[in-house]
Amino acid sequence: MEHLLLAIFLTLAIASILSIVLKRFGISHIIGYIMTGTIISYLFGFNGLNTDTLDLVGEFGIVFLMFTIGLELSLHKIKKMKELLLANGLLQVVLSVAVIFVMSYFVFGLDFNTAIIVSLAFSLSSTAIVLTYLKQSKDILTPYGQKSMGILIFQDLAVIPILLLISFLSNDTLSITEVLMQTVLSAIVVVVVMFTVGEKTVNALLKFSAKTELEELFLGSIFAIVIGASLMAHAMGFTYSLGAFIAGMIIADTDYNVKVESDIASYKDLLLGVFFFSVGTKIDVIYFMEKIHIIF
Repeated sequence: MEHLLLAIFLTLAIASILSIVLKRFGISHIIGYIMTGTIISYLFGFNGLNTDTLDLVGEFGIVFLMFTIGLELSLHKIKKMKELLLANGLLQVVLSVAVIFVMSYFVFGLDFNTAIIVSLAFSLSSTAIVLTYLKQSKDILTPYGQKSMGILIFQDLAVIPILLLISFLSNDTLSITEVLMQTVLSAIVVVVVMFTVGEKTVNALLKFSAKTELEELFLGSIFAIVIGASLMAHAMGFTYSLGAFIAGMIIADTDYNVKVESDIASYKDLLLGVFFFSVGTKIDVIYFMEKIHIIF
């Protein structure tokens, strides 16, 4: 127990010091969380250990981030942003994949499947990092901020077919027709259930908990909605964050969207901190230095 408490104390102390120093130089505090994870992993020997529990907690930082994005994007807004999503998002992903594939295949001499996977991976951005910066700097309210958000949302949706394609490329026994059919059917089920039964359940739960005037009950209802939607999406083969995103879109059309977002803001930031810390624990500095030429 003392060993764990010492690890927690040092994590908080190092993260605080690094964040203050980095902020003075105009560098995102997120880098501080990642560096803290790397330092702590070497101090306490986290490298090589099973950190599934930490990863799961950290992943829910992304889940709550996607939930807050959904809160700002009702179906009405999505219809207005369809040109932003399709034009900017599709253009960014396709052009990035094309350019990086050509470099990977012809310049670096990677095989076809590897070049495809590398180009798909590099076409995506980190929603957690970019959106956090846009919100903190208030740039999300600018025209380029809105376009950036549209691209990020398109990328998050593009993750599903990209993961399917990677699974198909890495396994010769899979039938791409069967995989696509199963995915399309699962997507239809998730969307239909969420926007019919789920929408009524969410409205009823929020309305009931709001009437009690008990903050902890209202907060508990929000957590139940987010986690329930995430588990449903994951059970159907999608990411946790997709379910949370749809749940946020449903709540965006209710009268409680502003209160919900303000209530979970601190929890979302804490979980995002855990996520970036967990990323840092996986960084092997020695391996990084040995393979730095390949990384570059």
